Formats: sequence, C-alpha cells, structure tokens
Amino acid sequence: MGSLRRLLCEKTLSVEDVSYLSKLLDTNLSLNECFELMTNSRTEKIFLDIRQRLDKGELIENIIAVYLPRSIRSYVVSLLGTLSLSAALSLALEFEKRQQQDRKMLVGNLAYPLILLFISITSLYLFDLYGIDPIFALISSFDADIGLFDGIRMIFRITVNLIYYLTLLLFLLAVIYTRESKIVMLYIFLSKHLPNSLLCIYFSQEFMSLLLICCERGYKTREALGILKRMKNKPIVSFLAFHMDESLLEGETLKEAAKQSYYDSSLSRFIKIANYTNDFSGIISSYVMLSREKIAQRMKRCTLTIQLFTYIFIGTIIIFIYQILFMPMQAISIY
Repeated sequence: MGSLRRLLCEKTLSVEDVSYLSKLLDTNLSLNECFELMTNSRTEKIFLDIRQRLDKGELIENIIAVYLPRSIRSYVVSLLGTLSLSAALSLALEFEKRQQQDRKMLVGNLAYPLILLFISITSLYLFDLYGIDPIFALISSFDADIGLFDGIRMIFRITVNLIYYLTLLLFLLAVIYTRESKIVMLYIFLSKHLPNSLLCIYFSQEFMSLLLICCERGYKTREALGILKRMKNKPIVSFLAFHMDESLLEGETLKEAAKQSYYDSSLSRFIKIANYTNDFSGIISSYVMLSREKIAQRMKRCTLTIQLFTYIFIGTIIIFIYQILFMPMQAISIY
C-alpha cells in the first residue's frame, strides 16, 4: 500500500507545485524555464515525461491534466477551453481554495451528528439480528407464556427495519441525486418549490463567489460567466451562469437576471445596491459573507435538531433494550 501511494505521488504534482508553477508562468518565463526551476528529486520524472510528450508535438493543454492533483484537475480541464494555462491554473487554485472552505463548513457541522445517528441505527439493527433471539430462546426454555413478548418482538423488529431501510433509502437517493446528471434536476425542483431553502442559498453564494473571483482577476462579467458556464465539474454553477448569461443576452440587467427563481431571493437586492454604489466587488463580497453566515446559522440549527433527535432516539432505545434484557428475570419469577 505504501509503495502504491509513493508511485502515485511520483506521477502527480502537489498543490504547492501547481501554485509555484502558476506564479512562475505569471512572470512570462517559458515552460521549460519553469520546469527547470522547479525540478527536484520528486518532480524530475514528471517534468521529463512532460518534455518528452511536448517534443512529440503534443500540446501542454492536452497533457498537463494527467500530472495535476485530483482536487484541481477537473477545474483546469474545464478552464483550459477558454483560458491560457497560467490563467487556468491560477483560477483553479482559487476555486479549490473556496471549495475547501465550503467543504470544511459543511462537514464540520454535520459530520458528528450524522455519524452518531448512523452508529445508533446500525447498533440497533445488529442488536435486532443477533441480540434478541437468544433472550427469547431463554424465556421460552422456562415454558412461560411469551405471547406478549412475541408482540413486543414483532413491534421492535418492524420499527428497527423501517428506520434502518428508510435511512438507507435516503442515503441512496442522496447518492443518486448528487450526481452531475441529476443534481441540476434536483436543484431546479427545490428552487421552484423551496426558493429560500438552504440548498438554494448555498449554491447561489458559491456561484457569486466564483464569479467574484473571476471579476477580481480582471475578467468582465460576461467573460466570467462564459468561464463558469464551461465548468463541467460544477454543474449547478454552470447552470446558474448559463441562465444569467442568457438573460443578459436578452437585454435584461444583472439585477433583473438575478430575480429568476434559480437564485437566492436576496441576490437581486444586493446587485441593486451595487449598481447604486458602483462597488460591485465590495457589495457582492458582503453578499457572499452574509450568505455564508446565514448558511452557518441554518446548519447549526439543523445540527442541533439531528443531535436532539439522536439523543431522544438513543434514550428511548436504551430504555426499550433495558426492558428486553429483564424479560428473562420476569419469566423466571413467573415460573
């Protein structure tokens, strides 16, 4: 396992390598000069492979993705269609940095309560499979009337299986509808029926955050939308960029375009203020910051709700299992 990991690392540049390469390319050095400055014992074989492929006539845009870390590879592949290698690497690094911040915010809030809930449900399911039958076998050995016990056993099994398979079904639906081919359909449905949902706010702020990064790099709004439209690894961002760009092509203002149901309802108000103040970057930065705070607050409430449900669930199950464990003693006393 260790040798496989080392082999994979030897064939892939690190995020730090990519950042350094991006900065060197910004100084207008040639690719070979950049490679020469970055060559060390770990990257020597990578740059040798790249040079050999370049000597064969291949374009750097067609081969660089193979040597990039997975976290930014999909960004670069999407961006290289319209941007130079230097610009694509630079934007990809900024996009990934933002993605890590969002991921940390989501995982940090939801990981503990969801893991706790999953462990509780799994433990209960395993207890139903392997723990109850020996107890009921012991009760039956005393020739006691176990009609009531059988009824409790049936209710317990139905409840456990219902909760367990419902959880698996929800997990399966989450896996299906978070795939690139399905997630846009889910987003359209939720944005139309739940316009102020957490999902709508989250993706609206992500879209505006990436748009802002592009604008701060010197791209005009239409150019930035064109860049985001081609991001296949971000299907919802691409979807939002497409519809905003289409609205602008039809002659609508940015504020009018943001009033569509696909966007957070507060976005158009921020754009209106940005137009009055002529400070698009500053106002949209405020929108992104306030949206992230709103998401954090809703996530906190969601987390507390899941934790409360889990604790109540665990407490109820402990009491129920406690009663089951004392059934043999009750059967002995009756006997």
